[in-house]
Amino acid sequence: MPVNEAIALASVIRLIQPITKDLYEGAKKIGASGLNRWEQKSSIQKIGRRIKAIEQVRTIWKPEGPISLREFFHPPKFIIDKKAVRITRINELSANAVVVQGIVGQGKSVMMRSLALEELLSNDAKWLPVFLELKDLTPKIGLIQAIFRQLDSYDIDVDDITLDYMFRSGKVALLLDGFDELDQVIVKDVSLEIESLVRKYPELKLIVSSRPGHEIQKSTSLQVLPIAPLAESEYSAFLDRLKVDSKKSLALRQAIKSSPSKISTLITTPLMLTLVVLVYESDSEIPDTLPEFFEGLFQVVFTRHDRQKAHFNRRHHCGLSERKLQQLFEAFSFMTIQLGYTRTISHKQFEEIFESALAYTENIKCELEDFKQDMTKVACLMLEDGSDSISYLHKSILEYYAAAFVRRLDDESANLFYNRILDNPRIWNDVLVFLKSIDGVRHARFYVLPVIADHKECIITPSGKANDGQLALLIRNLYPELGVYYKQQDDGKYHRGAVGDLFSRAGEEIGGFGFLVMDILFKESPEEVSNLEETYGCLPIAVDKVFGVHVPAIMFFKNFGVAKLKESIGVFENRLIRAETEAKAIIAGEEKKKLIFALPVKRSVVQPARD
Repeated sequence: MPVNEAIALASVIRLIQPITKDLYEGAKKIGASGLNRWEQKSSIQKIGRRIKAIEQVRTIWKPEGPISLREFFHPPKFIIDKKAVRITRINELSANAVVVQGIVGQGKSVMMRSLALEELLSNDAKWLPVFLELKDLTPKIGLIQAIFRQLDSYDIDVDDITLDYMFRSGKVALLLDGFDELDQVIVKDVSLEIESLVRKYPELKLIVSSRPGHEIQKSTSLQVLPIAPLAESEYSAFLDRLKVDSKKSLALRQAIKSSPSKISTLITTPLMLTLVVLVYESDSEIPDTLPEFFEGLFQVVFTRHDRQKAHFNRRHHCGLSERKLQQLFEAFSFMTIQLGYTRTISHKQFEEIFESALAYTENIKCELEDFKQDMTKVACLMLEDGSDSISYLHKSILEYYAAAFVRRLDDESANLFYNRILDNPRIWNDVLVFLKSIDGVRHARFYVLPVIADHKECIITPSGKANDGQLALLIRNLYPELGVYYKQQDDGKYHRGAVGDLFSRAGEEIGGFGFLVMDILFKESPEEVSNLEETYGCLPIAVDKVFGVHVPAIMFFKNFGVAKLKESIGVFENRLIRAETEAKAIIAGEEKKKLIFALPVKRSVVQPARD
């Protein structure tokens, strides 16, 4: 091991010893034997290595291999009480149970890792960090099992007594990264397990990261802390962390400010700024349009290693031109989502996706292993996670290039795609965000307008004719699993917990009616109930072993009225009107371009030559 790495590991071991000592001595006092192996020096070294591994990450900026996050990480700010506040330590979080919320590229995962590390490197650690990537959970490996495995890697003989002691000790921080990357099949189960941990162990520091709009943000037991957008005033400090020299940094910032493209308005995340730097270093300019930016990105990440080498052209293993290789990668990304897979796939799944992608690309021949080498070793848009799996470098890479595949489809095929996803919109939600930018006209014509028409038919029209009881019944039919959970506590009273699942309807992001209904349930339902039967008129029948009693939304509205619901329907209808106006304007703008072909062509009159 290199000397500098050995010193760093030794520092981690030294810094964790006080917290591990406290935990060990506390366990001995109550007779919990699971930490007995911590008497051995080798166990503390093992814990140190596990925690030190959190520091190593792969980035699109340095894709050659893992690097220390401390080399490049620029801590983001959080929005707290409408102010942007920088947080670098776990003890600076205002609640014990927190959701770190951020959009694609805001650095949620690196932030979670940094919180774990900085807690120890601060020299006064109050919590032992336990870091988990939720994308690794499966229907067979739930959250509690994953926690057991991680604690086992800390040389803990995990049993119920030891786990209970550790979580009640107030000295453990559980960092759960990537709630939005969970398989949809297990989202509810994991959400319930997290809710159960928060309620059972109020002393446990529990931090979850997630994109906006997911189940975990609707839990009243966790405080949501949104990451603030990257401000223009932060560009310089961020570029310094990337070791961009001051002259180039100034030129880049001036280019961004003077660029006519939409890029300048989209640089609100570290990832986007990093990608802009890569493209700028290649072409010394900012592309004029967003599609041009991403088109240029593929070429940049594919050849950026070779630009410093004169007369060197890296061989593409597939033997394909860059254009055809990109088309194949787009088809591969699309089929990854189409087949129901996520950012991380097994080698067997990679093969299945590759065969499907080849079937949807014309005049392209390539061998599986050659394509894998091009993507993981040359372009570095994907990376191999040991011997078991392959991951896209970032989830947004998967989503953008899947969208790019749709953009290349002819109108008939694109119409078919947009209509098909109306039946299964959830897996395409993030791809649709990109399609709105790069395939705006067809997105408006084939997706937005049909969704709005469906919303009007299923929600606006029937609600306008419905009495109060029919309106409550309408909500049940639209969102059959929506409601409020109550769980009986030690005081004998029922305390409100999370809201039930929001049934996935097509175009929920257009108008957000389901989330408006959720907000009503949160704001208007009683937080504490002595008798559920008296409060809601009849005994609720849905009972969950973790969350407790589920009161369906229809029972809430029948007992507390639909006045707020009617207000929300009005808000929803106004949102639809605005969305429809915007979509029609986009389509009209495209139609206007066709008028140029209807204009008469002026032919110049050739004058006879004069002697």
